[in-house]
Amino acid sequence: MNFLNIIISRMEEILVSVALIIATILTFIEVVLRYGFGSSLGFTQELVVYLLIFTGLVGGAIGVRAKTHIGVDILRKNFPFKLQKVASVTALILSALFCLEFTILGYQHVQILIAFGQVTPELEIPMYIPKAIIPVAFGLMTFRFAEEAVKEIRTPAAEIFAEEEGGL
Repeated sequence: MNFLNIIISRMEEILVSVALIIATILTFIEVVLRYGFGSSLGFTQELVVYLLIFTGLVGGAIGVRAKTHIGVDILRKNFPFKLQKVASVTALILSALFCLEFTILGYQHVQILIAFGQVTPELEIPMYIPKAIIPVAFGLMTFRFAEEAVKEIRTPAAEIFAEEEGGL
């Protein structure tokens, strides 16, 4: 499992980096063409939007892995370690279920787009290609939330929250 996790982590990081680099380069080229030469490539705006959506959604999975996702700690930190662990694991499981629902709905949406054969306005590629990032990204987030939940279940409560507070 560790080897698979490393491969998925590296792929997430590489894909996000490449998407950001391409979006930046395309935006720069488009600005130079528009303001310097009064012309445009035409497709760059749509492609940059898709690349930034891709970056944000896959970046969400990276954020879950890095434990930088949104968390509300005000109430939890006032409880003993065991109750904190229960609250934390419950939140992780609910987050995984939420992302799993989006994965399933995203997959169903992509299937509908495949059936209708819709294409994007400027690139004229099948619409399901850019929309496929939804089930992929939320699937990655589901995997990451489940992974974090398993880690927290296996780790003693005092150890988890002592690390967060600067102990151990």
